[in-house]
Amino acid sequence: MYRMKHQIEIDAPVKLAFELIRYVECWPAIFPPCKAARVLEEDGGRQLIEISALANGQLMSWHSEREVHPEVRHISFRQVRPSPLLERMEGDWHFHALSSGTLAVLEHRFAVKPRPHGLVEGVSTEQEAHDFMVRSTDNNSQHELQALKQFLEAKERAATKRAPPRAEFEESLTISAPPERVYELLQLAVEWPRLLPHCRAVDMRYDDGRNQEFVMTVDVRGSEERIRTIRRCNTHGQNITYFQPEPPPVLRVHTGEWRVEPVPGGARVVSWHAVELAPEKAKELWGDIGTAEALRRVANAINANSLGTMQAIKARVEA
Repeated sequence: MYRMKHQIEIDAPVKLAFELIRYVECWPAIFPPCKAARVLEEDGGRQLIEISALANGQLMSWHSEREVHPEVRHISFRQVRPSPLLERMEGDWHFHALSSGTLAVLEHRFAVKPRPHGLVEGVSTEQEAHDFMVRSTDNNSQHELQALKQFLEAKERAATKRAPPRAEFEESLTISAPPERVYELLQLAVEWPRLLPHCRAVDMRYDDGRNQEFVMTVDVRGSEERIRTIRRCNTHGQNITYFQPEPPPVLRVHTGEWRVEPVPGGARVVSWHAVELAPEKAKELWGDIGTAEALRRVANAINANSLGTMQAIKARVEA
């Protein structure tokens, strides 16, 4: 098999670089050759992903199986449904911590089909197929690594100028019921209007059993507020991660996670949140109360809703 290796030094923490490559859904917004990327299956550290990307200006798609190893910051991949010219493609991402940043290394190993005529425009022989793949792999790898460097270093520069006020917090509750039953009620957001006192409606816009997008109408101090949420449900790990593309006005960012952990006699439910405050909106709402107090009020309100959700589930399953 033919081998290629590309690498780049990035002035950003190694953890951030690894996480960006780990979560493929963000790739189309960052990497110029990539036009679509999604996770089809996930089980622990194994992922099956689908990628559509330009190769020498031509759009190609493939499925790759990935093994993710966070403890050593290594991701191996193998195309299980290769792009048209390939007999086989595999490789690795490695991320190494440097004294002032990260060394990102991308390796490819591939073999082309011996009879590629008619598969890709302008390619008729095995040598032409090989040259095509060497050129496209080299171009795309260089563009991806440069884009990775530019994106992460821009984030680091912005963070050092003025870190936005943010906070992380969580709430938890133990429920005397099987973890699977508790997780099911957290996943079935369409049932929430009949379950949660503060939820008036849920408009489910997409749900394939793993990825969800919905708009929830909630009661906030006697008035209605509509919140759009995008979630990823991991039945195997019994956790749900999510973010709000358009969070309530007082927040610039709101991401979170539901975790269901087995404990003797039932399940422990954890609701974790990370928020970034919009100081100008907080001032409009509460006056000049200071950042710490504004974040405290946000945390109290969100934790109260989380606890209300968990208490409603507890009442349902323990009845």
